Amino acid sequence: MLTEKVLLKTETVFSDDRRNRYLLRKEWDAKKPRATIIMTNPSAADLMTMDYTTLYILNNISKLDFGAVDIVNLSSRITTKLNASEDLGLDIEKENADFILKSAEKSDKIIIAWGKIGDNNKKVRAVQDKLLAILKPFKDKLFCIASSEDGDSGFHPLAPQIRFQWVLKAFIPSALPEQTEKNKTANNKPALNVPAQSQAKNP
Repeated sequence: MLTEKVLLKTETVFSDDRRNRYLLRKEWDAKKPRATIIMTNPSAADLMTMDYTTLYILNNISKLDFGAVDIVNLSSRITTKLNASEDLGLDIEKENADFILKSAEKSDKIIIAWGKIGDNNKKVRAVQDKLLAILKPFKDKLFCIASSEDGDSGFHPLAPQIRFQWVLKAFIPSALPEQTEKNKTANNKPALNVPAQSQAKNP
């Protein structure tokens, strides 16, 4: 007979009025690599409850042999449905950005998992680009979720294609974050592609 035990430590950081969540941390093995996952906004998960997003993250992160995960977001506003006009400003909240940067420094991999929400929303895309510019010192640690080694990538953890199996690929932004709309108009040229980073092996 074999008995196995694991201690799952959970840490959350909220604003004083609990309307914003800056960090949700889960740790079960401090000796293994740590990941940071960046999505769009927090919803119901806290110290005791887990929404489906958090559940799928834990299942897949543990399969990839990580021992801890920090869950952070573009917007810290807790909501089940993001309203870009109300919940996401034109810039990154300073407190939220501070927590993202602290997590990025300590993590072995930073997983961009906000899905396709910025593809058709200029306001969301602007905030994504600003965050990517902030994360430029950690560009070699940026990854995204793919369905296979040569399959589609850029998924949110709730996407049906990857709920039960993640493949991590180097994250390659479609445009340089520091390139402004003004520069693109002046040059009258399409956005430059960022050169592919060398893909690290999954842990």
